[in-house]
Amino acid sequence: MPTISSSQVPPPKSWEEFEDICLSAAKHRWDSSKFFGNGRKGQAQDGVDIWGHDGVGEHIGVQCKNTLAGISLKVVENEIANAEGFRPKLDHLYISTTAPRDATLQRDVRLISIARKAAGDFLVDILFWDDVVGDLALEDSVFFKHYPQFKRGVDPSKAHDQTLYEEYLQLMRSDGVIGFIDEWNMAGFSFPSARLDPLREFVANWNAPEREFSSSQIDAVRLELWTKARDYLVEINRSTFPANGPGWIAVPSEWEDKFPDRFKRVVKELHGMAGEIVEIHGRLVRTAKAVLLTTN
Repeated sequence: MPTISSSQVPPPKSWEEFEDICLSAAKHRWDSSKFFGNGRKGQAQDGVDIWGHDGVGEHIGVQCKNTLAGISLKVVENEIANAEGFRPKLDHLYISTTAPRDATLQRDVRLISIARKAAGDFLVDILFWDDVVGDLALEDSVFFKHYPQFKRGVDPSKAHDQTLYEEYLQLMRSDGVIGFIDEWNMAGFSFPSARLDPLREFVANWNAPEREFSSSQIDAVRLELWTKARDYLVEINRSTFPANGPGWIAVPSEWEDKFPDRFKRVVKELHGMAGEIVEIHGRLVRTAKAVLLTTN
């Protein structure tokens, strides 16, 4: 049976939740109750959201970055610069992120930290989401305070599927990319290509074993949706071109006069595939509710 630390635990949606989780995690990482949130929303924080002291008296600061899509070296460097103004001076700055581990970034941060140590400045490390979850999991009561759905007695398969479903809903929102493809007229009207990024992320990441539902009912619909989304993006790539500025695309409006049959076929196909994606999404939501809301 999987342990808490090996389970797929969803990052929080809000930065407030993430800071609360990081504060709990810090107390357990350093086995010290002497960690505190720094100020309140709207106040200058000098690059530090949480501060405290470990068992040997080292002054530690934590900067929390709710950055699901990843975190860049530039962001790390900016946070280091911000934390230079924190007083009393830090001994060690940790940047805590909801992003998955990144070996290249870890290497770059290690090199920065070594150079800073040689110069007598505070050290720097980065804590990824897996590290934060591992710290929370050091004590069940602390973990369950933030994630009660993982409590013992809950079917592990259902808990896994609930977590995965919540992650899906964060990405494929009815008021986000699903609503957009449902409502947008592809007949020559341009739109920001980035509006389809959640769909691209779904196709890139949701045909992996880690994103399979334990419920065969839910997973069959997930796979159907993934296949249709993939085909839709193939057609988008084939039939849309840059239009009206950087990052904007459209089915070329001039096709309507020059290639009317092609124009009608492409627009009809894109609208039809979008309608199928919307229908399958709705079916996935209804299926997940029916499966996950039943008693264990």
